Amino acid sequence: MMLPNPPTIPFRHSGVTRRAGGSGGLRGVSTIARVLTAFLFIVCEPEAIGRLGRALADTDGVAEVYTTTGSADFIAVVRVPDLDALATVVTQHIAGMPGIVRTDTHMAIRSYGRSDETAGFDIGVD
Repeated sequence: MMLPNPPTIPFRHSGVTRRAGGSGGLRGVSTIARVLTAFLFIVCEPEAIGRLGRALADTDGVAEVYTTTGSADFIAVVRVPDLDALATVVTQHIAGMPGIVRTDTHMAIRSYGRSDETAGFDIGVD
């Protein structure tokens, strides 16, 4: 069974919006990259919750951050080009932030969003 290709969206890395995967083109015009999406469950010290939300959201590679109920204090949606970039974001940028106690990373393997459902109707299949 062949797995579908990951979604094609821009990613932010090292403070710059970059899109890879193409060749040539105009200077300053980007091509599109395949990205890896991961959900990072983050447990932190209670007094750190207020300051960590913004710090997590400002981290390169982090697309969204949510405070949550349950076993994790935050869930961060990380979108990066590959596993090496994911490892860098998690281990070098997030896990070392003061106040973070533990992280648990879950990689997405398939999306079932509404845009995925409607895309099938946009390819001309009757």
